[in-house]
Amino acid sequence: MKKIKFLVPILALAFVSCDQYLDINDSPNNLTFDKATPSKLLPGAQVSTYRVQVGNMNQLGNVFMNSWTRNVNSFGNGFDKELQLNLDNGFYAPIWDGLYRELKNYQAIIDYPNPSGQYDNYVAAAKICKSFYTQYIVDLYGNAPYSQAWKGSANVTPAYDDDYAIYQALIADLEDARDLIANAPTTVEDITPYDVMLGGDMARWVEFANTVQLRLCLRMSEVTGAKATFRDTKLADIAAGPFLSDNVAINPGWTGATADQLTPMISNYFYNTDQSNLQNRTFIAMTGHAWKSLQSYASTNYPAAGSQEIIAGSGVFYPNVTDPRSARIFTGGIQGTAVGPRRAVNQGSSFVDVAGPTTAVPGPPSRLGALGHINPYDQAGIFSGAAAGFPADFFGVDGFIMTYSESCFLQAEAAVRYPALFSGGQFWFEEGITDSFAFRNAAIGSYIATINAKSNFGWTASTTNAQKLHAIMYQKWIALMGINGIESYIDYTRTGYPLTPLSSNAGQTRKPYRLIYPVSEYVANSANVPAMSPTDPFVINALTPFWVPGAN
Repeated sequence: MKKIKFLVPILALAFVSCDQYLDINDSPNNLTFDKATPSKLLPGAQVSTYRVQVGNMNQLGNVFMNSWTRNVNSFGNGFDKELQLNLDNGFYAPIWDGLYRELKNYQAIIDYPNPSGQYDNYVAAAKICKSFYTQYIVDLYGNAPYSQAWKGSANVTPAYDDDYAIYQALIADLEDARDLIANAPTTVEDITPYDVMLGGDMARWVEFANTVQLRLCLRMSEVTGAKATFRDTKLADIAAGPFLSDNVAINPGWTGATADQLTPMISNYFYNTDQSNLQNRTFIAMTGHAWKSLQSYASTNYPAAGSQEIIAGSGVFYPNVTDPRSARIFTGGIQGTAVGPRRAVNQGSSFVDVAGPTTAVPGPPSRLGALGHINPYDQAGIFSGAAAGFPADFFGVDGFIMTYSESCFLQAEAAVRYPALFSGGQFWFEEGITDSFAFRNAAIGSYIATINAKSNFGWTASTTNAQKLHAIMYQKWIALMGINGIESYIDYTRTGYPLTPLSSNAGQTRKPYRLIYPVSEYVANSANVPAMSPTDPFVINALTPFWVPGAN
């Protein structure tokens, strides 16, 4: 696992990334946006977009995928709109606003004068990152400003582009990036000192570009006609890879020195710099669905025999396996002054209602497990015995933009859907599981053999493509739980897998296909933003992202 440490001045710049955050004046001690070179823009862009991903995007995905709910034992409200599916133009608006604001930095790198090709590696990295994050704009909102976006005062009311056209442009950017890397001049500037993601390893940037393109193409797995022809062509272009050989991690030099320098995963969900728990550590609780997915029948207080069906009438039952990752992802809640037994809350319930058969309920529910989220691969040396308690490195571990396990599951899905181009489906499926266990510091034991005997959850017993796809999405959901939850929600939107119950107090009959454009667009770009009603996200219409089955 590559870890990159940078000096504080570079770290400081990473948190001051967009022109509206820079102090624009003539002081030589303050850098204005128009004078920022690619080396000054890249680390700030990488960190600021990751903050949006690990914050609002990750939280929404985990609640929508029925992994997280609120601790009803201690809080009377919270996650109300998410559980009730009450969407409006204020609902998770920071996703749109944050990504558009921070993507400007990547565009500034792309537009920076570069007649000699000196900055080609910066431009390549910027194009790949811009494609990675703009995909989420399309996936969550459909049509969006693109060709006229990020022009600042030159165009403050950009027109909306067709979502499929944006996808085509994103793949073109990935192709351009690979070409720039392959043909960089001998005078190209080394980005190693400023690349806080891949440390200037341009071969890894090619892997990342290929993996992002694979994900874009798999999103389009259900399109037809000319769109399908385009997809198949772009899949063939990358079929030989290489795809990610390791995680795309980010670490500009996180430390526990100040709140701004904490790893965002920690500062969003776990600890303050004084090692005290954030409120989110108490507020976010394990759901009953997550418990039942990760625990055996014998270790669960099911209300009645035969009630293990995930969704009534689906014919698919929880796998009846105690997953060793479960206790790493969710640990017991605080009971008195000690960590109590593990419990969970069915989404929509007003009390803690899921636990082991002999555990009293209600009581404090399970909370997010630090060792399964912020000690990846035992970076802090807690399990290897190199450290104990709260070592300093615990606050400086990597963040994760795209995990190796996600890449493995993408390749497994490609092998199921496009066997003429991709192979090794079972290998990549099991490789993704193996990496997930290592990430969570959980002992894998005989888990793969056990789960492979379960149709819809393991490979061998899943004899149809639908069962294999469900197994892939189920394992990807566990691997990304708490790390990049939005990815599993988008997978669910496009495939319907893994089966995921609605909250019992949901006001809709299904999860939304998309979000509503934020109020900032209706205020500042009213001539262009499409009008939406609160019910539009729940039906397939002209506003639905083009790759949703039935929308194209």
